[in-house]
Amino acid sequence: MRGRRGFTLFELMLVIGVLSLAIAAITQVLVAGLRVSRSQMEQADMQANVRLTGLMLPLELREIGYDSNITTGAVTSDLEAIGPAMMDFRAMRGIGITCGTPTLTNFRIRKPAGGFRQPLLTDGFLLFVESDPNTWLDDQWVPLTVTDIDYNATCGADSAISLTTAIPTMAPGVNMALSQYFVGGPIRFYERMAIRLFTDGDGFTYLGARSISLNEPFNRAVAGPLDPAIGLRFQYFNRAGVTIDPAVTHPREVRTIDIQVVGLSRRPINLAGTLPLQTTAMTTRTRVALRNTLRH
Repeated sequence: MRGRRGFTLFELMLVIGVLSLAIAAITQVLVAGLRVSRSQMEQADMQANVRLTGLMLPLELREIGYDSNITTGAVTSDLEAIGPAMMDFRAMRGIGITCGTPTLTNFRIRKPAGGFRQPLLTDGFLLFVESDPNTWLDDQWVPLTVTDIDYNATCGADSAISLTTAIPTMAPGVNMALSQYFVGGPIRFYERMAIRLFTDGDGFTYLGARSISLNEPFNRAVAGPLDPAIGLRFQYFNRAGVTIDPAVTHPREVRTIDIQVVGLSRRPINLAGTLPLQTTAMTTRTRVALRNTLRH
């Protein structure tokens, strides 16, 4: 009986070579697939961050505006400081409708107050003063100095929030008269906020937010990473639609704001799965009209 013939050295080397080529090809496919998968996740994360920022900023700015009194000529703005990549402003947190017995040192708003949350002592407050209900020329928002808040007050049989205040002043040295206050008008409350770019401890640049009202010492990362040079850009326009320079123009002249956000992927990527990898960017632009803009 003849013995079985084994593999020759050449045949073994040929098999090993073919297997090596197959393994190398499979490895390349797997590596490319992993790169594509990682790149897709990075791309999706970047797009989500940019879209979040592009939606969040207009929502935060949607209630800011300016108020003017044609009789006195006084103009106030919810914008306190503006720049190409920063803004300090009064962010509206809610609104309530006054109720109860008229008084100049205690205002009550019916529950529930509309908005993000209940009013806080650190908030600023604005009372809408009608004065003469037969004309809108003297209407204005008057600041309130609130010294105490009672969340368990009542307006007759209804639940209410009671605001203890100093007597409101219509102008420096001019107290508001009780006859100028009409129950059923709105009180708005706001938080003073600051937004700007900042670099966090991880080395990336983010959209940062800080509550001035709460005396927060540091920015909180809201969205990002963003481009460190042009990640956040504000462009301001007056009521004629002309671009204004925030360095020389008072914030009360602003009527619309163009918001540009440029986000970056956290890591270099290539959606083809090949080298070289590089950081990609995405840009969104939104324009916000300030409250009262359409009246002028």
